[in-house]
Amino acid sequence: MLAHALHEREEEVLAVNGALPAVELCAAELTRLGGGRVGITQHTRLHELGELTMPPPVPGGLTVATEDDVELVTDWFAAFMDDADEQAGRPRGTRAHEMPDRADMLRRLHAGRLWFWVDDAGEPVHLTGANPPSFGVVRVGPVYTPPTQRGRGWASNAVAEVSRRIQAEGARVCLFTDQANPTSNKIYAALGYRPVVDMANLVIFR
Repeated sequence: MLAHALHEREEEVLAVNGALPAVELCAAELTRLGGGRVGITQHTRLHELGELTMPPPVPGGLTVATEDDVELVTDWFAAFMDDADEQAGRPRGTRAHEMPDRADMLRRLHAGRLWFWVDDAGEPVHLTGANPPSFGVVRVGPVYTPPTQRGRGWASNAVAEVSRRIQAEGARVCLFTDQANPTSNKIYAALGYRPVVDMANLVIFR
């Protein structure tokens, strides 16, 4: 029905993101009606946090990123997307999602929804973000640690603390993982995140 509605409105649809198998059915019908072929750019999985399991503690703590951090946050957002491609076996830069522009980044910072984990010297070593609540649910992401800081527990502790704060506000917590990235899936499972539904990002080539 969605494919037919979009086709009747003469809207050009070049990508579809959603739960399987519905998203595949929609994309297939769009190409049947308007031509083209469907390609898969990313297989994702939606997880929801059950009972939070705190990881072994590490030095430092969580701090809210501010407008003064916009350049570093922007750089780490871009690096997160590129590294996620590489870790999933895709060429760097073949992003499934658009990079936020400066105005959007500033909105996120003003909303206080981006956090650094800082080490015991006060230096940022990790970035975790979260969307504002929507219908009682908060989505965590992005989750990024620079390559030289990985393997030290920063990400597990940051995501755990952000998740704890969200649950304390009374919201449910969810996040998406790339099914091609076993490292992130393992980390979140250890914290108490459980898979809910498999999803996919599809593109339509005209």
